[in-house]
Amino acid sequence: MASPDHESKSLNTRPTTPTGKESPGYELICIGFGPAQIATAIANRESPAPSKVLFLECKPSFAWYSSSHLPRTRMENAFVYDLATTRNPRSRYSYVNYLLSQKRLVEFANSDRLNPLRIEFEEYLRWCATQFEDQVRYGSEVLVVSPERKDDAVKSWSVKVRDNAGNTYSVRTRSIAAPAPKQQNGSKPRLLTNVDFLAGQRIISVDDYMSRRNDLRGLREPRLNVSLVGSSQQSVEILDDLLSCPRLGNVTVVTENETLAPLKILGAETAAPPPRLCSIWAKPSCEGKSTTSGSSEVVQSIYSRAYEKQVTSKGQYALRVAAGTDAAGPVTQSDIIIAEKPGTELSSNGLFDGLDALVLGCRQKGESLEEVLFKRGAVAEGCRMWMLSAKSEAGRSLAKDIAVRAGEIVKALATATDDGTMVINARM
Repeated sequence: MASPDHESKSLNTRPTTPTGKESPGYELICIGFGPAQIATAIANRESPAPSKVLFLECKPSFAWYSSSHLPRTRMENAFVYDLATTRNPRSRYSYVNYLLSQKRLVEFANSDRLNPLRIEFEEYLRWCATQFEDQVRYGSEVLVVSPERKDDAVKSWSVKVRDNAGNTYSVRTRSIAAPAPKQQNGSKPRLLTNVDFLAGQRIISVDDYMSRRNDLRGLREPRLNVSLVGSSQQSVEILDDLLSCPRLGNVTVVTENETLAPLKILGAETAAPPPRLCSIWAKPSCEGKSTTSGSSEVVQSIYSRAYEKQVTSKGQYALRVAAGTDAAGPVTQSDIIIAEKPGTELSSNGLFDGLDALVLGCRQKGESLEEVLFKRGAVAEGCRMWMLSAKSEAGRSLAKDIAVRAGEIVKALATATDDGTMVINARM
Protein backbone atom coordinates (compact mmCIF):
# COMPACT_ATOMS: atom_id res chain seq x y z
CA MET A 1 0.00 0.00 0.00
CA ALA A 2 1.31 3.39 -0.92
CA SER A 3 2.18 5.74 1.86
CA PRO A 4 0.16 8.97 2.07
CA ASP A 5 1.22 11.73 -0.25
CA HIS A 6 1.48 15.08 1.43
CA GLU A 7 1.88 17.15 -1.70
CA SER A 8 -1.17 19.19 -0.78
CA LYS A 9 -0.94 22.80 0.18
CA SER A 10 -0.08 23.83 3.71
CA LEU A 11 -2.84 24.55 6.20
CA ASN A 12 -2.51 28.28 5.61
CA THR A 13 -2.72 28.04 1.82
CA ARG A 14 -6.31 28.62 0.71
CA PRO A 15 -7.98 29.94 -2.40
CA THR A 16 -7.99 33.69 -2.49
CA THR A 17 -11.35 35.41 -2.17
CA PRO A 18 -12.44 36.82 -5.52
CA THR A 19 -13.40 40.43 -5.87
CA GLY A 20 -16.97 41.45 -6.58
CA LYS A 21 -16.20 41.79 -10.32
CA GLU A 22 -14.79 38.27 -10.70
CA SER A 23 -16.99 35.31 -11.50
CA PRO A 24 -14.76 32.25 -12.04
CA GLY A 25 -16.32 29.17 -13.54
CA TYR A 26 -16.35 25.85 -11.66
CA GLU A 27 -17.70 22.49 -12.65
CA LEU A 28 -18.88 21.85 -9.09
CA ILE A 29 -19.28 23.97 -5.95
CA CYS A 30 -19.92 22.16 -2.67
CA ILE A 31 -21.53 24.04 0.21
CA GLY A 32 -19.83 22.82 3.36
CA PHE A 33 -16.82 20.62 3.91
CA GLY A 34 -17.89 17.69 6.03
CA PRO A 35 -17.36 13.94 5.48
CA ALA A 36 -19.64 13.73 2.43
CA GLN A 37 -17.89 16.65 0.77
CA ILE A 38 -14.44 15.25 1.59
CA ALA A 39 -15.46 11.93 0.05
CA THR A 40 -16.46 13.86 -3.07
CA ALA A 41 -13.10 15.66 -3.10
CA ILE A 42 -11.29 12.32 -2.81
CA ALA A 43 -13.31 10.72 -5.61
CA ASN A 44 -12.66 13.74 -7.83
CA ARG A 45 -8.91 13.71 -7.22
CA GLU A 46 -8.75 9.98 -8.00
CA SER A 47 -10.80 10.44 -11.16
CA PRO A 48 -8.95 10.00 -14.50
CA ALA A 49 -10.12 13.52 -15.42
CA PRO A 50 -10.63 15.58 -12.23
CA SER A 51 -13.15 18.40 -12.41
CA LYS A 52 -12.61 21.97 -11.20
CA VAL A 53 -14.24 21.94 -7.75
CA LEU A 54 -14.59 24.53 -4.97
CA PHE A 55 -15.73 23.94 -1.38
CA LEU A 56 -17.30 26.78 0.64
CA GLU A 57 -17.26 26.19 4.41
CA CYS A 58 -18.65 28.72 6.91
CA LYS A 59 -16.53 27.38 9.79
CA PRO A 60 -13.01 28.78 10.25
CA SER A 61 -11.46 25.30 9.94
CA PHE A 62 -12.48 21.69 9.54
CA ALA A 63 -14.69 20.37 12.35
CA TRP A 64 -16.82 17.24 12.29
CA TYR A 65 -18.57 17.31 15.64
CA SER A 66 -18.59 20.25 18.04
CA SER A 67 -18.75 18.28 21.32
CA SER A 68 -16.01 16.07 22.72
CA HIS A 69 -16.36 12.31 22.39
CA LEU A 70 -16.90 10.18 25.44
CA PRO A 71 -13.90 7.99 26.39
CA ARG A 72 -13.55 4.69 24.52
CA THR A 73 -16.62 5.27 22.32
CA ARG A 74 -16.42 3.75 18.86
CA MET A 75 -17.94 4.23 15.45
CA GLU A 76 -21.04 2.18 14.74
CA ASN A 77 -19.65 0.91 11.42
CA ALA A 78 -16.49 -1.03 10.58
CA PHE A 79 -13.39 0.79 9.37
CA VAL A 80 -13.95 -0.23 5.74
CA TYR A 81 -16.87 2.22 5.58
CA ASP A 82 -14.54 5.19 5.42
CA LEU A 83 -14.38 7.92 2.79
CA ALA A 84 -12.84 5.83 0.02
CA THR A 85 -12.43 2.07 0.56
CA THR A 86 -15.78 0.79 -0.76
CA ARG A 87 -15.25 2.81 -3.94
CA ASN A 88 -11.51 2.24 -4.31
CA PRO A 89 -9.85 -0.26 -1.91
CA ARG A 90 -6.42 0.92 -3.09
CA SER A 91 -7.09 4.57 -2.31
CA ARG A 92 -4.37 6.44 -0.43
CA TYR A 93 -7.18 8.18 1.50
CA SER A 94 -8.44 4.99 3.16
CA TYR A 95 -8.56 4.56 6.92
CA VAL A 96 -6.01 1.75 6.66
CA ASN A 97 -3.58 4.04 4.87
CA TYR A 98 -4.15 6.70 7.53
CA LEU A 99 -3.21 4.16 10.21
CA LEU A 100 -0.13 3.24 8.20
CA SER A 101 0.92 6.89 8.01
CA GLN A 102 0.51 7.20 11.79
CA LYS A 103 2.45 3.94 12.37
CA ARG A 104 -0.53 2.35 14.14
CA LEU A 105 -1.73 -0.18 11.58
CA VAL A 106 -0.33 -3.26 13.34
CA GLU A 107 -1.57 -2.04 16.73
CA PHE A 108 -5.07 -1.51 15.32
CA ALA A 109 -5.05 -5.01 13.86
CA ASN A 110 -3.91 -6.45 17.20
CA SER A 111 -6.76 -4.68 19.02
CA ASP A 112 -9.14 -7.17 17.36
CA ARG A 113 -11.78 -4.46 16.84
CA LEU A 114 -13.31 -3.53 13.50
CA ASN A 115 -14.92 -0.33 14.77
CA PRO A 116 -12.50 2.60 15.08
CA LEU A 117 -12.44 4.84 18.13
CA ARG A 118 -14.42 7.99 17.34
CA ILE A 119 -11.66 10.32 18.42
CA GLU A 120 -9.27 8.53 16.04
CA PHE A 121 -11.79 8.50 13.19
CA GLU A 122 -12.24 12.25 13.55
CA GLU A 123 -8.47 12.61 13.26
CA TYR A 124 -8.66 10.51 10.09
CA LEU A 125 -11.25 12.91 8.66
CA ARG A 126 -9.05 15.88 9.54
CA TRP A 127 -6.05 14.10 7.96
CA CYS A 128 -8.03 13.79 4.73
CA ALA A 129 -9.37 17.35 4.91
CA THR A 130 -5.91 18.91 5.20
CA GLN A 131 -4.96 17.41 1.85
CA PHE A 132 -7.57 19.52 0.05
CA GLU A 133 -6.85 22.93 1.57
CA ASP A 134 -6.18 24.35 -1.89
CA GLN A 135 -9.81 23.69 -2.86
CA VAL A 136 -11.53 24.98 0.30
CA ARG A 137 -12.51 28.49 1.35
CA TYR A 138 -13.12 28.48 5.09
CA GLY A 139 -15.07 31.30 6.71
CA SER A 140 -17.33 31.56 3.65
CA GLU A 141 -21.09 31.64 4.18
CA VAL A 142 -23.34 30.90 1.21
CA LEU A 143 -26.26 33.32 1.15
CA VAL A 144 -28.32 32.24 -1.86
CA VAL A 145 -28.17 30.02 -4.93
CA SER A 146 -29.82 31.37 -8.07
CA PRO A 147 -30.39 29.74 -11.48
CA GLU A 148 -28.89 31.42 -14.53
CA ARG A 149 -31.00 30.92 -17.65
CA LYS A 150 -30.17 30.99 -21.30
CA ASP A 151 -32.59 30.06 -24.08
CA ASP A 152 -35.33 29.39 -21.47
CA ALA A 153 -33.23 26.72 -19.69
CA VAL A 154 -30.99 26.86 -16.64
CA LYS A 155 -27.37 26.62 -17.83
CA SER A 156 -25.52 27.37 -14.57
CA TRP A 157 -25.93 28.34 -10.92
CA SER A 158 -24.86 31.60 -9.30
CA VAL A 159 -23.72 31.30 -5.69
CA LYS A 160 -23.65 34.42 -3.54
CA VAL A 161 -21.06 34.19 -0.75
CA ARG A 162 -20.12 36.32 2.27
CA ASP A 163 -16.58 35.94 3.62
CA ASN A 164 -15.44 36.34 7.23
CA ALA A 165 -14.65 40.01 6.59
CA GLY A 166 -18.26 40.72 5.62
CA ASN A 167 -17.56 41.12 1.89
CA THR A 168 -19.97 39.52 -0.57
CA TYR A 169 -19.20 38.12 -4.00
CA SER A 170 -20.66 35.62 -6.47
CA VAL A 171 -19.21 32.55 -8.13
CA ARG A 172 -20.66 30.62 -11.05
CA THR A 173 -20.79 26.85 -11.37
CA ARG A 174 -22.35 24.31 -13.71
CA SER A 175 -23.20 21.96 -10.85
CA ILE A 176 -23.71 22.45 -7.14
CA ALA A 177 -23.84 20.23 -4.04
CA ALA A 178 -25.51 21.47 -0.85
CA PRO A 179 -25.96 19.81 2.55
CA ALA A 180 -29.26 17.99 2.97
CA PRO A 181 -31.51 19.33 5.75
CA LYS A 182 -31.20 17.47 9.01
CA GLN A 183 -34.08 15.25 9.98
CA GLN A 184 -35.66 15.25 13.41
CA ASN A 185 -36.15 11.71 14.75
CA GLY A 186 -38.45 10.64 17.53
CA SER A 187 -40.60 12.77 19.80
CA LYS A 188 -39.50 16.10 21.09
CA PRO A 189 -38.43 16.03 24.74
CA ARG A 190 -40.78 17.97 26.95
CA LEU A 191 -39.58 21.07 28.71
CA LEU A 192 -38.72 20.52 32.38
CA THR A 193 -40.96 23.15 33.98
CA ASN A 194 -41.11 21.62 37.46
CA VAL A 195 -37.43 21.79 38.40
CA ASP A 196 -36.92 23.00 41.98
CA PHE A 197 -33.88 25.27 41.64
CA LEU A 198 -34.26 26.51 45.23
CA ALA A 199 -33.81 22.94 46.45
CA GLY A 200 -30.56 22.67 44.50
CA GLN A 201 -31.74 20.86 41.37
CA ARG A 202 -29.69 21.76 38.31
CA ILE A 203 -30.12 21.09 34.58
CA ILE A 204 -27.30 20.61 32.10
CA SER A 205 -27.55 19.85 28.40
CA VAL A 206 -26.32 16.57 26.95
CA ASP A 207 -24.02 18.69 24.77
CA ASP A 208 -22.40 20.12 27.92
CA TYR A 209 -21.98 16.76 29.65
CA MET A 210 -18.31 16.32 28.77
CA SER A 211 -17.38 19.72 30.25
CA ARG A 212 -19.17 18.80 33.52
CA ARG A 213 -18.25 15.12 33.59
CA ASN A 214 -15.33 15.25 36.02
CA ASP A 215 -17.27 17.44 38.44
CA LEU A 216 -20.22 15.03 38.46
CA ARG A 217 -17.98 12.05 39.15
CA GLY A 218 -16.36 13.59 42.22
CA LEU A 219 -16.62 12.04 45.69
CA ARG A 220 -19.63 13.38 47.63
CA GLU A 221 -21.65 12.36 50.64
CA PRO A 222 -24.52 11.92 50.24
CA ARG A 223 -24.07 10.76 46.69
CA LEU A 224 -25.46 12.70 43.75
CA ASN A 225 -28.67 11.35 42.26
CA VAL A 226 -28.71 11.95 38.51
CA SER A 227 -31.54 11.88 35.97
CA LEU A 228 -31.12 11.64 32.22
CA VAL A 229 -33.94 12.73 29.90
CA GLY A 230 -33.51 11.70 26.26
CA SER A 231 -33.86 8.98 23.66
CA SER A 232 -30.96 9.61 21.30
CA GLN A 233 -27.89 7.43 20.91
CA GLN A 234 -25.91 10.20 22.59
CA SER A 235 -28.13 9.91 25.68
CA VAL A 236 -27.69 6.13 25.74
CA GLU A 237 -23.91 6.54 25.74
CA ILE A 238 -24.07 9.12 28.53
CA LEU A 239 -26.18 6.68 30.56
CA ASP A 240 -23.51 4.02 30.13
CA ASP A 241 -20.85 6.50 31.23
CA LEU A 242 -22.84 7.52 34.33
CA LEU A 243 -23.18 3.89 35.38
CA SER A 244 -19.43 3.42 35.10
CA CYS A 245 -18.94 5.81 38.05
CA PRO A 246 -19.32 4.05 41.44
CA ARG A 247 -19.55 7.39 43.30
CA LEU A 248 -22.99 8.31 41.95
CA GLY A 249 -26.24 7.44 43.68
CA ASN A 250 -29.46 6.53 41.90
CA VAL A 251 -29.50 7.02 38.15
CA THR A 252 -32.88 7.64 36.52
CA VAL A 253 -33.49 7.70 32.77
CA VAL A 254 -36.64 9.00 31.09
CA THR A 255 -36.62 7.72 27.53
CA GLU A 256 -38.60 6.44 24.56
CA ASN A 257 -35.66 4.36 23.35
CA GLU A 258 -37.02 0.82 22.98
CA THR A 259 -33.59 -0.78 23.36
CA LEU A 260 -33.76 0.06 27.07
CA ALA A 261 -37.15 -1.62 27.56
CA PRO A 262 -35.65 -4.80 29.15
CA LEU A 263 -34.35 -2.62 32.01
CA LYS A 264 -37.90 -2.17 33.31
CA ILE A 265 -38.74 -4.02 36.53
CA LEU A 266 -39.90 -7.53 35.78
CA GLY A 267 -43.51 -8.16 36.65
CA ALA A 268 -44.45 -4.48 36.68
CA GLU A 269 -48.02 -3.92 35.56
CA THR A 270 -48.18 -2.00 32.33
CA ALA A 271 -51.10 -1.00 30.20
CA ALA A 272 -51.55 -2.69 26.86
CA PRO A 273 -49.66 -0.80 24.18
CA PRO A 274 -51.87 1.28 21.87
CA PRO A 275 -52.11 0.18 18.23
CA ARG A 276 -49.43 1.62 15.97
CA LEU A 277 -49.52 2.34 12.29
CA CYS A 278 -47.74 -0.40 10.37
CA SER A 279 -46.55 1.00 7.07
CA ILE A 280 -43.46 1.77 5.07
CA TRP A 281 -43.23 5.07 6.94
CA ALA A 282 -42.91 3.63 10.45
CA LYS A 283 -41.60 0.55 12.21
CA PRO A 284 -44.21 -2.22 12.23
CA SER A 285 -45.83 -2.73 15.62
CA CYS A 286 -45.31 -6.47 15.21
CA GLU A 287 -41.55 -6.04 15.29
CA GLY A 288 -39.97 -8.12 18.05
CA LYS A 289 -38.64 -6.42 21.14
CA SER A 290 -34.91 -6.15 21.54
CA THR A 291 -33.03 -8.48 23.83
CA THR A 292 -29.67 -8.22 25.49
CA SER A 293 -28.04 -10.61 23.06
CA GLY A 294 -29.35 -8.65 20.09
CA SER A 295 -28.60 -5.19 21.42
CA SER A 296 -25.57 -3.10 20.75
CA GLU A 297 -22.44 -3.35 22.84
CA VAL A 298 -23.19 -0.15 24.74
CA VAL A 299 -26.66 -1.37 25.75
CA GLN A 300 -25.21 -4.67 26.98
CA SER A 301 -22.74 -2.64 29.03
CA ILE A 302 -25.64 -0.71 30.57
CA TYR A 303 -27.37 -3.95 31.60
CA SER A 304 -24.20 -5.24 33.20
CA ARG A 305 -23.26 -2.04 35.04
CA ALA A 306 -26.81 -1.49 36.30
CA TYR A 307 -26.81 -4.95 37.86
CA GLU A 308 -23.37 -4.46 39.41
CA LYS A 309 -24.48 -1.12 40.90
CA GLN A 310 -27.47 -2.71 42.57
CA VAL A 311 -25.46 -5.65 43.92
CA THR A 312 -22.48 -3.69 45.27
CA SER A 313 -24.71 -1.13 47.01
CA LYS A 314 -26.91 -3.91 48.45
CA GLY A 315 -29.94 -2.41 46.75
CA GLN A 316 -29.42 1.13 48.04
CA TYR A 317 -28.65 2.54 44.60
CA ALA A 318 -30.00 1.39 41.25
CA LEU A 319 -30.88 2.34 37.72
CA ARG A 320 -34.49 3.35 37.20
CA VAL A 321 -36.07 3.50 33.76
CA ALA A 322 -39.22 5.50 32.99
CA ALA A 323 -40.67 5.04 29.52
CA GLY A 324 -42.17 8.08 27.85
CA THR A 325 -41.48 11.79 27.49
CA ASP A 326 -43.05 13.10 30.71
CA ALA A 327 -40.14 13.70 33.09
CA ALA A 328 -42.12 15.59 35.75
CA GLY A 329 -42.42 12.75 38.24
CA PRO A 330 -39.30 10.59 37.76
CA VAL A 331 -36.76 13.42 38.16
CA THR A 332 -38.11 14.96 41.38
CA GLN A 333 -35.53 13.20 43.60
CA SER A 334 -32.54 13.97 41.40
CA ASP A 335 -29.86 16.56 42.16
CA ILE A 336 -28.68 16.86 38.55
CA ILE A 337 -30.84 16.55 35.42
CA ILE A 338 -29.13 15.93 32.09
CA ALA A 339 -31.55 16.66 29.27
CA GLU A 340 -31.68 16.88 25.52
CA LYS A 341 -32.61 20.24 24.09
CA PRO A 342 -36.20 20.46 22.84
CA GLY A 343 -36.37 19.89 19.10
CA THR A 344 -37.12 22.74 16.77
CA GLU A 345 -39.11 22.68 13.57
CA LEU A 346 -37.07 22.52 10.43
CA SER A 347 -37.32 25.62 8.27
CA SER A 348 -35.94 26.57 4.90
CA ASN A 349 -32.62 28.36 5.07
CA GLY A 350 -33.55 30.40 2.03
CA LEU A 351 -30.74 29.10 -0.18
CA PHE A 352 -33.05 27.67 -2.83
CA ASP A 353 -36.20 29.79 -2.56
CA GLY A 354 -36.17 30.48 -6.29
CA LEU A 355 -35.90 26.85 -7.43
CA ASP A 356 -39.30 25.43 -6.44
CA ALA A 357 -40.75 25.98 -9.90
CA LEU A 358 -38.02 23.81 -11.44
CA VAL A 359 -38.40 20.66 -9.33
CA LEU A 360 -40.65 17.79 -10.44
CA GLY A 361 -40.08 15.13 -7.76
CA CYS A 362 -37.62 12.80 -6.00
CA ARG A 363 -36.35 9.24 -6.34
CA GLN A 364 -34.50 7.36 -3.57
CA LYS A 365 -31.29 5.55 -4.47
CA GLY A 366 -29.35 3.57 -1.88
CA GLU A 367 -28.85 4.53 1.73
CA SER A 368 -27.73 8.08 1.19
CA LEU A 369 -28.60 9.07 -2.38
CA GLU A 370 -31.83 10.69 -3.51
CA GLU A 371 -32.42 11.90 -7.05
CA VAL A 372 -34.51 14.99 -7.61
CA LEU A 373 -36.19 15.14 -11.00
CA PHE A 374 -36.44 18.51 -12.71
CA LYS A 375 -39.24 19.46 -15.04
CA ARG A 376 -38.62 18.56 -18.66
CA GLY A 377 -36.63 21.22 -20.45
CA ALA A 378 -36.17 23.39 -17.35
CA VAL A 379 -32.50 22.56 -16.68
CA ALA A 380 -29.78 21.78 -19.19
CA GLU A 381 -28.18 18.36 -18.99
CA GLY A 382 -24.77 19.71 -18.03
CA CYS A 383 -26.24 21.73 -15.16
CA ARG A 384 -26.71 19.58 -12.06
CA MET A 385 -27.42 19.83 -8.36
CA TRP A 386 -26.81 17.47 -5.44
CA MET A 387 -27.64 17.58 -1.75
CA LEU A 388 -25.15 15.76 0.47
CA SER A 389 -25.54 14.15 3.87
CA ALA A 390 -23.10 11.83 5.62
CA LYS A 391 -25.81 10.82 8.12
CA SER A 392 -23.17 11.00 10.83
CA GLU A 393 -25.62 11.32 13.77
CA ALA A 394 -23.48 13.64 15.88
CA GLY A 395 -20.22 11.91 15.04
CA ARG A 396 -21.30 8.31 15.61
CA SER A 397 -21.41 6.84 12.14
CA LEU A 398 -21.26 7.51 8.42
CA ALA A 399 -23.59 6.37 5.69
CA LYS A 400 -22.14 3.08 4.45
CA ASP A 401 -22.37 4.06 0.79
CA ILE A 402 -20.90 7.55 1.18
CA ALA A 403 -17.76 6.73 -0.81
CA VAL A 404 -19.65 4.97 -3.62
CA ARG A 405 -22.18 7.78 -4.00
CA ALA A 406 -19.41 10.36 -4.07
CA GLY A 407 -17.91 8.42 -6.97
CA GLU A 408 -21.24 8.52 -8.80
CA ILE A 409 -21.37 12.31 -8.47
CA VAL A 410 -17.85 12.67 -9.86
CA LYS A 411 -18.66 10.30 -12.71
CA ALA A 412 -21.75 12.35 -13.52
CA LEU A 413 -19.60 15.49 -13.69
CA ALA A 414 -17.20 13.81 -16.09
CA THR A 415 -19.98 12.77 -18.46
CA ALA A 416 -21.94 16.05 -18.39
CA THR A 417 -22.73 17.68 -21.72
CA ASP A 418 -24.66 20.71 -22.87
CA ASP A 419 -27.04 18.77 -25.08
CA GLY A 420 -30.61 17.94 -24.14
CA THR A 421 -32.26 18.60 -20.80
CA MET A 422 -31.17 17.60 -17.31
CA VAL A 423 -33.63 15.85 -14.99
CA ILE A 424 -31.33 14.50 -12.24
CA ASN A 425 -30.52 16.12 -8.98
CA ALA A 426 -29.02 13.86 -6.33
CA ARG A 427 -29.07 14.03 -2.58
CA MET A 428 -26.36 12.12 -0.78
